[in-house]
Amino acid sequence: MTSKVAVLGARAALGVVALLGVSSLAAGQYPTPQPAPVPAPAPQQAPLPYPVQPPVPAPYPPPAPYPPQAPQPYPAPYPPPAPYPPQAPQPYPAPYGQLPQPYPAPYGPPPSGPPVYAPPYGQPYPPYAFPPQAPPRRFRSPGEMAYLYGVGAAYGFGAGVWLDSLGHVSDPGLWAIAPIALGVAAPIGGYYWDRYDEFNRGVPSSIATGLLLGGIEGVAIGGLQWQLTGNGGPNTWAFSTQTSVTFFTATVGGVGGYLFGEWLRPDPRSLGLIASGAGFGTAFGVLLGTGIDSANGAAAWGFAGYNAGILATGIVATQWVPSWQTLKYMWLGDVLGTLATTPVYLFYIGSSADPRHGLIANALGGAAGLAIATALTANLRDTGSAEGWSPPFQVAMSPVKGGAALSAMGTW
Repeated sequence: MTSKVAVLGARAALGVVALLGVSSLAAGQYPTPQPAPVPAPAPQQAPLPYPVQPPVPAPYPPPAPYPPQAPQPYPAPYPPPAPYPPQAPQPYPAPYGQLPQPYPAPYGPPPSGPPVYAPPYGQPYPPYAFPPQAPPRRFRSPGEMAYLYGVGAAYGFGAGVWLDSLGHVSDPGLWAIAPIALGVAAPIGGYYWDRYDEFNRGVPSSIATGLLLGGIEGVAIGGLQWQLTGNGGPNTWAFSTQTSVTFFTATVGGVGGYLFGEWLRPDPRSLGLIASGAGFGTAFGVLLGTGIDSANGAAAWGFAGYNAGILATGIVATQWVPSWQTLKYMWLGDVLGTLATTPVYLFYIGSSADPRHGLIANALGGAAGLAIATALTANLRDTGSAEGWSPPFQVAMSPVKGGAALSAMGTW
């Protein structure tokens, strides 16, 4: 037992010796770590002196006491509201189907006009009364002045031709002076007349219609005289006489148109009716006269129909103003009535009768179509303005230094 303990102790001693030897060898191979050098302390700076403290400000003086205030009186109380004036009792609305009660006195008298009526239940309302239309304008329209300017230029040109015929001017260059000068002067004179004394409504178109119808009257008289004297025979008027008659009738027509316009103040549509009547009468007379007596009959009946148409429509125009729609259908009825009677010429095929007599049927057919169209469209109304046609541009003349300036402005 002791031997085993001795052996174990020897072995333990040998292990310790071996361990120490190995440790010494390891210490010889690796140097022993040295501690890191301690840095030198930074040099100390001299201590800074303390900053100089600012002087302590003197204390604020105590506030002065407020001066004593006088006591303010209280505002006067608002006056009590005045009582509302007594109101008259308002009537209750009228029951349905009865006339309303009159308005109370504070609101004034009841409105003028027929009372508003509500029919009882189940009964129809009375026919609606359209409000009265505005009265027609007092002065002329731009379309009337355009019409007068155009007809006035034609009248001035014809007056120049009349002067050339009296002077027997044959040189073309000299012959053109008077017609051109008067053709420009006539509308300018009408412009300045209207500028300083504006025409009343219907007067410019009445003057223009009178000039136009009077000029055609003079041409018709000269043509009738030429036809009845053998188509240029020894008794035929000279050219100067024919132009004198035409200038005279045109002037009389213009003066008569002015007087007619100032007396009646016609609507432009009434003057359109008179001009259309001249056309209807001429067409009827020419067709009827040709069917009766060939050339002489056409001249005589055409002249008579022209004047009869002016006279008849002039009387009608004082009592009835047609619409432009009615005038359009009157012309359409006259033309269609004339065309509707053309099949009458089929019955002259193989007949010995004179086919010119068929023109009598054409004349009567045109008159019948005119009468039917007038009766059917007499109450038509124009959808646009009742003033008639307005020109696409307006012409104005203004005086400038050394002359006059003519300007035009579009209205489309």
